[in-house]
Amino acid sequence: MKNLVEFKDGTLASGSVNDNLDNQLTFGTGRAYGFEFFVKKTKGKFSGWIGYTLSWTDRQFDALNDGKQYFARYDRRHDISVVATYEINERLSVSAVFVYSSGNLIWLPKSIYFFEGEPIFEYGDRNNYRMPAYHRLDLSMTYDLKPKKHGQSSWNFSIYNAYNRYNPYFIYIDAVGDPISGNFKPTAKMVTLFPIIPSVTYNFKFK
Repeated sequence: MKNLVEFKDGTLASGSVNDNLDNQLTFGTGRAYGFEFFVKKTKGKFSGWIGYTLSWTDRQFDALNDGKQYFARYDRRHDISVVATYEINERLSVSAVFVYSSGNLIWLPKSIYFFEGEPIFEYGDRNNYRMPAYHRLDLSMTYDLKPKKHGQSSWNFSIYNAYNRYNPYFIYIDAVGDPISGNFKPTAKMVTLFPIIPSVTYNFKFK
């Protein structure tokens, strides 16, 4: 990939509106490579598929990271999806979906110092920390009702994130305390989304 765009180090979103945005951008190159594996079963009461991806994504900007190549934020080494469905009888079926992916990369400071009472964050190599992996299990059961004159209906009972995994959404640095009194303590905190969510759905399909 060529002519990729990134903001220069130290660029602030609150910069002067009179400044040309182009002056805050820098251009570079990147690569994305890897392989994918996929197998699917479609016949019989038990069906489903398995997909796996192993990949790398890197960037190189002369004006960033001292010109050294670094992994992109969206670099995810492993990505796995498993889907399985079993038909108990003509009307009742159950299914399970499991997904796993390596965590996204983020750029966290390696140290903090103070200048005129204000904290200054010092960063190392770009995207120097990988967040915890994302994974979850979804379960569902579908019951098809008897066909009627105007159409076909069914009930679906499902559980999203069945084992209540706290998957990371983003991480931020929270500075607590006063450096003058000596009790200042920076802490990395992780924000998560979507815990276990049960749901019931009624579907109707007109003829």
